[in-house]
Amino acid sequence: MSDPTRTAATEGPEYLTRDGRGSAGSRAAQRWIVVADSPFLPASGGGDKEHAGFVAAAMGEGLLAALVVPADTDPQRYHREDDIEAIIRMVQPHPVILTPRIRGLRAGLQPARPYVVGTRPPTRSLVGQLRSRAPDATGIVVFSYKSHYLGARLAHELGLPAVLRMHNAEGRYHRALAASATAPRSWAMWVEALRVGVDERRLGRASWLRGFADISVTDARARARHSRVPVRHVPAFALGPAQGSAASAPRVPAPRPTVVFLGALDVATNVEAVEWFATRVWPAILRDHPEALWQVVGRRPSERILRAIGAVANAELRRDVPDPGEYLRAAHVAVNPAVSGSGVNIKLLDYLVSAVPTVSTALGMQGLGVSADDHLLVADDPLAFAAAVSDLLEDPAQAQAMGSRGQAATRDLLDVGRALDTLKDMLDTAGSGDPADETAGRAGFPSRAEAAAS
Repeated sequence: MSDPTRTAATEGPEYLTRDGRGSAGSRAAQRWIVVADSPFLPASGGGDKEHAGFVAAAMGEGLLAALVVPADTDPQRYHREDDIEAIIRMVQPHPVILTPRIRGLRAGLQPARPYVVGTRPPTRSLVGQLRSRAPDATGIVVFSYKSHYLGARLAHELGLPAVLRMHNAEGRYHRALAASATAPRSWAMWVEALRVGVDERRLGRASWLRGFADISVTDARARARHSRVPVRHVPAFALGPAQGSAASAPRVPAPRPTVVFLGALDVATNVEAVEWFATRVWPAILRDHPEALWQVVGRRPSERILRAIGAVANAELRRDVPDPGEYLRAAHVAVNPAVSGSGVNIKLLDYLVSAVPTVSTALGMQGLGVSADDHLLVADDPLAFAAAVSDLLEDPAQAQAMGSRGQAATRDLLDVGRALDTLKDMLDTAGSGDPADETAGRAGFPSRAEAAAS
């Protein structure tokens, strides 16, 4: 791989700091090494948006010391469209250090680590690169469960406190993925889900880890019941820039009653959501509103998505569009029919911050902190879900008022400054001292004495 730390003209997205400006704002004494789980530009999915939002927010507060990004040497082989150059431009003049993704049988046969963790191993030179390129680093933010092995190595070797960002209850999330797959692939996925669950529980006892920063308040409360590591709820960073742009981009609903679903269409939880809505909800809506249109907007639709949309009337697919927000602004109602998964649905944040009247399942809104009936409508029964959508289509004034309340609540919840302050508090007070050699040994790293002797 070529040296990724060279600089180039800045062309990254502008993220609002706590004072509402795009400036750096107040500077903090802390400086963080941020460990991503993969290249996050272009930010087409919820996880990518969350990574990009956090990195830009940390830069805006002067907190970024270096960025570590596990990356494939041949991303096209895995149907990825990674833009490493855009990431370099986004974070300059701070260094971007690439580490290799190791896929295939070698990653899958590691007994101590699940596949998603084993594919992101630390390299021999990583610690040395960070010592020379980020000598002022005071802490580590591991921004995904998938990269915690990398984070443990850095915390141990650099003697820095570390916080782990959790986007899901990982064991439950992987069980949902396995349940949506078909045999024989599902068999391997169930084994992986079990390994992930064990690994996640083990992290709750890790002495290198100073705290969990859960995106979901629901997951944070559940994790805190069994974790010895401190747990805090730190809301999403994904819509840092959108909170400013949404207000300046007025909604202009289409002449035809339009319902929109937005999401990555190759993700199992979204596939299940679209199938459930297509087969059990949309026909009931059409009975009351035969002129209504359902638009499904997203990237890389799977065959199951194509079949689900093709099997119902008045439904259309908008794939790989440059600006999904265009469809949100034209929609009368947005739907979040999540029936599996965990964490926070980034699509729901997109809906609410854009002031689009929204209907969600209870699972789809969990962990965010908004209120049913006030900020959005919530229904789990298919007919009740259809009735909620119909109610909003039939009462534009109610729908508009609810959209405005949802937007205001979401913008207040996703305060970037407060979220960063929580992480700073965790890295300041959640623990002291270097990560224990006992934990390092369990992770497969040499102790400090062994490393010094080698």
